Amino acid sequence: MKQILILFLGVLIGSVHAVPVGMERPNVLLVFTDDQGFGDVAFNGNPQLKTPHLDSLAARGVSFTDFLASPTCSPSRATLMTGRHEFRSGVTHTIEGRNVLRSGVPTMAEAFRTAGYRTAIFGKWHLGEPRPFHPLDRGFDHALLVGGGAVGQTPDYWGNTMFDPHLQENGVWKPYKGYMTDILSDQATAWIRRDQKPWFCYLSLNAPHVPLQVDEQWSKPYLDMGLSPRLAKFYGMITNLDAQLGRVLANLADDALDRKTVVVFMGDNGSALGGDPRPGEFTAGLRGTKGSAYQGGSRIPAVFSWPGHFPAGCRVNTLAGLCDILPTFAALCGLDLKRFPAVDGRSLDSILLTGKQPANWTDRVMPVHVARWPTNTPVDKLPFLNSSIRNQSYSLVNGKELYDLESDSGEQHDIAAFRPEIVKNLLEAYRAWWTGIKVSTMDQQPFILGRPGTGAVELTCMDWAPGKRSGEPLPVGLWEQEPIACWTSGNTMFDVDGGSGGWMVRVETPGTYLLALRRRPAEASDPAPYSKGEAVLEIAGKVLRQPVLAGTESIELRIDLPVGDHFLEPLVSGQRQSGQPEGAYFCTITRTAH
Repeated sequence: MKQILILFLGVLIGSVHAVPVGMERPNVLLVFTDDQGFGDVAFNGNPQLKTPHLDSLAARGVSFTDFLASPTCSPSRATLMTGRHEFRSGVTHTIEGRNVLRSGVPTMAEAFRTAGYRTAIFGKWHLGEPRPFHPLDRGFDHALLVGGGAVGQTPDYWGNTMFDPHLQENGVWKPYKGYMTDILSDQATAWIRRDQKPWFCYLSLNAPHVPLQVDEQWSKPYLDMGLSPRLAKFYGMITNLDAQLGRVLANLADDALDRKTVVVFMGDNGSALGGDPRPGEFTAGLRGTKGSAYQGGSRIPAVFSWPGHFPAGCRVNTLAGLCDILPTFAALCGLDLKRFPAVDGRSLDSILLTGKQPANWTDRVMPVHVARWPTNTPVDKLPFLNSSIRNQSYSLVNGKELYDLESDSGEQHDIAAFRPEIVKNLLEAYRAWWTGIKVSTMDQQPFILGRPGTGAVELTCMDWAPGKRSGEPLPVGLWEQEPIACWTSGNTMFDVDGGSGGWMVRVETPGTYLLALRRRPAEASDPAPYSKGEAVLEIAGKVLRQPVLAGTESIELRIDLPVGDHFLEPLVSGQRQSGQPEGAYFCTITRTAH
């Protein structure tokens, strides 16, 4: 047991080195795509998919064949930004407010900015929409964002598609012309060119996440191969992002920045399509897909390029993961992590600079947990629920299935009964990890009200937790605009007629707060007014009741709130055919002067 714990703690402590002597601090372009798994690139063997620019990037740099993310997007992004397992920051889901990066946790962007870098994000954040969780509060100087976790989710601009979208630039929604991936790439290039100061650019593309929307010129070649329309669009979105990344890299070369810039390309979790093989779908031999504890849920493409510094065309089989990115950047760019909690990763700089695993790189174990359990699940039900733990050779899934990945990368043959000593060792390491992480795992970050300088707080039903007063389960699809549009127009195509829920909030400044409740956001082209009913809010020992007139588009409630944590669950009667009260799908909260 002692030996196992020493190996595991070596992973937690990690290592951070100084910038190599005589080496100029590089710029950093971190490209993070959405739902693009290990097999969703040609350089990892996909026979249909065309990714020439990514293939070229891999040929010029170091690519990892055993690189792990979390099985879903917000948790992966939390690990990436902090260098720590996402549970340590309370990120255990992509909805229900469980995707919010805990206040006060330092981020990669803050480390770069403290080191004198310009910092910007282009695309998807998905670690908290309202301030003070917005990227502008987490170390980024510039932020051009799609709302929520994907186009068409409730925090996104109402009615958005991938074509001619509205994007949020530094907190303000603005219209853009063109295809979203192209726009984000162009805007990133323009920002890079704005100043000679060292920069960190986080190009966090939302493609190829649903909705699968792309111009036919990108999807038609795959339709002509006989692939399904669904897969053709998915691959078309990837080929488009490959082309846009090619333009970004060509611009770096034109500006003589290519040899001064570390370029990292990665997906955020396993493939959204590849793990559920249908005709033509490539799995790279892996089992499972996004949201799975098997390797297909968490193994991602990972390429690191820095011409003149990293060896070209090097493929590394060393077990690594997203928690290693922050300490790696710290080593290459001279970032100071003294104010950071101990990271769970270790720097990959020696591997990247030499193409070889160092002699002292001891065997490591890396736990993966799908999370996404129902809110309020008792903590003792969680440890092995949709989980795995890896070392270089083996994966233990759900605490009982053991696979030898060197001979069975597809995890088809459970050998737990034949190798009980390996099962025992991995179980002990997993239990040690869980014991050290379970308390922070269950500590959900409330939304903050009344912090000076943050202004109005915009909440949507994507972040609802199950209601305490209504007692109704959360409806499926509450994070998407489409069901909201149906519910507020009386269409019951989703087999429900709406829903209710609320938000955990933390009042930091006592006073009077104005709540504006809406069924659709203010920018909606066809706002859905309320029917005649009554709004009820019970919070902080107070009960507020207010009649609602038919035709009302925004219900305004004014209430005094004390400092502390409260559950905010406004309910409106008279709106649903079922007779159940309706929650506030959109809620703007402002602290008033009176």
